[in-house]
Amino acid sequence: MKDFLKVATFRVTSRCNNNCKLCFASKNVEEMGFSELTRLFRLLYSKGIKAVLLTGGEPLLREDFKEIVGELKRYSFKIFLETNGDFFFKYKRLISDNIDELAMPVDFPDRSYRNQGNLKAVLRALDYFKRDKRPMIRIGTVATQENIKALSEIGELLKKYPVDIWKIYQFIPQNLNAVRNRHLLEVAQEDFDEATERLKKDFSKFFKVVVYKRKEMNKAYFFINPDGTVFMPVDDGDVFQEERIGNIFEEDIFDRWGKLVSKKNYTGNIKSTFSR
Repeated sequence: MKDFLKVATFRVTSRCNNNCKLCFASKNVEEMGFSELTRLFRLLYSKGIKAVLLTGGEPLLREDFKEIVGELKRYSFKIFLETNGDFFFKYKRLISDNIDELAMPVDFPDRSYRNQGNLKAVLRALDYFKRDKRPMIRIGTVATQENIKALSEIGELLKKYPVDIWKIYQFIPQNLNAVRNRHLLEVAQEDFDEATERLKKDFSKFFKVVVYKRKEMNKAYFFINPDGTVFMPVDDGDVFQEERIGNIFEEDIFDRWGKLVSKKNYTGNIKSTFSR
């Protein structure tokens, strides 16, 4: 077990109400029941993990989401949540009271754009936090051919809301949707670098701007799938493969992960993503 493993990323479900072109999450993965989840959280706590990032799919589709949060709080984990925002108001009080960092996507600056996604829902949630106590808020934007020229407009939009971190991701081809649509989405490295350098210069005084490059994503995660499979995204030079390491309940799983992970990329991502 590596002592730098402090944050586990848990896909609580592979279910989602959207079918985004750039999605890299696995589909139709069996989910652990709540009794298995309590065992999982107890294990993570015993290994010294301090925070759990809940992602998906769409984690708010779990019928036992409230109970999951309660169990995590029982072990005093910091809780980070990634959601598309569509079900935010169903859980607004639970999120306000218990989530340490809330992450939502904004990939287009207004609804006139084709495939603008969940913008309306996300902006409603951000409006809510103008008047209520709030967690740290992170907005994620995947830079693609469709929005590369509109990134500054997104930055101008975010200035109007209580945003702490704007994380701009380089598109990666991983899993079915993202690989299938890469010819429509992938941006040349030079164009990505030029655009993001300008964004850091223009918007860093309003919120923390994090640029997340492909090379920094390689071997950078401790991912747990809904069925308990532990995997790591690994760049093979063409696409990102989900390299299966084993099951979370296998005795040597943490040691196996430690032999594969890039400590530099893992710790760099944690530092940039979960602190102002």
